[in-house]
Amino acid sequence: MREEAALDDLVLRWGEVFRETEPYAGGKVARYYVAESPRGVVHLPVSPSLGRPEHHEYRWVTRAEARRLLPPRLQEIFSWASPLVEGE
Repeated sequence: MREEAALDDLVLRWGEVFRETEPYAGGKVARYYVAESPRGVVHLPVSPSLGRPEHHEYRWVTRAEARRLLPPRLQEIFSWASPLVEGE
């Protein structure tokens, strides 16, 4: 998360369990953890290899909005993570 959004104060309250996506974009696999960001301050840093930020936007949304906005390849990740957070 440090590389993607300059978040480095994450709390892995749900442990270090993770889920990975199916391969995409030339065989890449993304690994997802569920974490809290106490400060919630996001900055999109410039990627040295690209010369620009890797992402062009971010936003905090409700779970319902996240479900609606996520692409199909991330729906499975969301379905895994939601019960972890909702079961607090």
